[in-house]
Amino acid sequence: MKPRPSLLALLAAAAVLLVLLGFEFSWRSAHALLKPQAAAPGGALVAEVRSLPGASPHGTGSTGVYLRRDWEWLRALRPRLVFDGACDNVDARWFGPRRLVIECELRSGEPRLLQQVVDGVVIELVVQRRFA
Repeated sequence: MKPRPSLLALLAAAAVLLVLLGFEFSWRSAHALLKPQAAAPGGALVAEVRSLPGASPHGTGSTGVYLRRDWEWLRALRPRLVFDGACDNVDARWFGPRRLVIECELRSGEPRLLQQVVDGVVIELVVQRRFA
């Protein structure tokens, strides 16, 4: 019996879907969501505060802020890291639909704002240093 092309196409699509889902869950487990997502007032963009894996320049325990469109459900395909740093606390807040402010209570090292403008959104970094 000869396999039908429609069955082969269905099996190939299912295999691609399984690989994509596996890649997505692997990425999400390595980049755990640390705070609730912050949606822009217009709802078009979302900022996510996530942990960064040990490959980060700041080492283990680093935090990153990712920016994505609201409809982009697969974060692993196009992750847009806009900030990384070794901070005790990171907050991402929207002050209008085109202005994102990231606040970092610095633990060590130098935090990095990787992109200052993304899709017309201005990103600002506020660093609070601890002096002992």
